[in-house]
Parts: sequence; structure tokens; C-alpha cells
Amino acid sequence: MRPADDLATLLAQYDWIDRALALESAALVTRVPALSGWDAEHHLAHIALANELVLRNLHSLVAGSGLLVQRGGEPVPRALELLEAGLLPRGQAQAPRMVRPPERVDRALLAQWLGEAREGFRALVPTAIVPSELKVPHQILGPLDAPQWLRFAVVHTHHHLSIASELLAAQGCAAAAPPAPYVASAR
Repeated sequence: MRPADDLATLLAQYDWIDRALALESAALVTRVPALSGWDAEHHLAHIALANELVLRNLHSLVAGSGLLVQRGGEPVPRALELLEAGLLPRGQAQAPRMVRPPERVDRALLAQWLGEAREGFRALVPTAIVPSELKVPHQILGPLDAPQWLRFAVVHTHHHLSIASELLAAQGCAAAAPPAPYVASAR
């Protein structure tokens, strides 16, 4: 895991989100059921809600204490492999209730959530995000330490930005591909 690279990618992903939100509003809220049950705006809201939890977990792990912090534990088989590869399988998990966007997304509130998350990630010090026995459980991936949680944020954000990009493209909106997670080359 490379926290400095992951933070830089995550901030670039937030720049992509800004460009997407500047597109025609109708394109953001039109569903394309063949691609996703959510529209692009729902994917962006889900990212904002999920990354709010990631930031809380990162702050707890860096501080060395918090309600969900535990000592030890291993991620589920293949979890780290998926994070290292920068890929999450599509359509194999349901968003937990606490990170499901509302049916109608308030654009001003979404902008606030995204702005707060961007500032939260910008304020992180990459050298403080180090491997540790301290972990916070992820509901699917199992216990993750701070670098693993940051990596999850980048990979998960990319996963949903890719879907949002496909949804926008299906409606004729040209959007560059979202920034992908850093993947170490095979030796």
C-alpha cells in the first residue's frame, strides 16, 4: 500500500467528481437500468457517504483508539488481493444502509459532503498512515488497518466513478475516465 499515491489519486478522483457535477443536471439523475439501479448522482452520493466513514476510521486508527478499533484480525481471503489490484467485482455487494443515498439527492448537501471529504483527505498526513495491528472491521472485507482503509477508499471510489462514467456516456455526455488506483507493476 502506498498512502501518498493513494491520497493523490483520491484527490484527483474528487476533481473528476467536480467536473461530473458541472454537467447537465438531467444527465446526472437519469437512470440506465441496464447499467445500474442508481443514477450517476446516487453513485456520487454513495461515495460521499462511504468516504465519510473511511475518514472516521482513518482518524481512529491514526489516533490509536476509537469505538470500532480492534487489535489484530485478518481481512477475508482475497480482500487484499482485490485492493492491490485496484478492482472490486461489480454487482456482488449491496451498500449497507448507512451509506445508501437517499432516493432524491439534495445537490447542495451532496456538494457539502464532497467538499468536507475532500478537505478531510487533504488534511491527512501520508506518513501517519502506517500498517499496524490496529484495525477497524469492514463489513465485507474484514478487519483493515489504516493503509488498507485508505486503499479501500481509492478503489471503492474508482469503482463507483467508473459506473457513473458509464451512465453519463450512455446519455451522450463525454467524460474522461476517472483516475484509477495505483497498481504496482508485476516483477
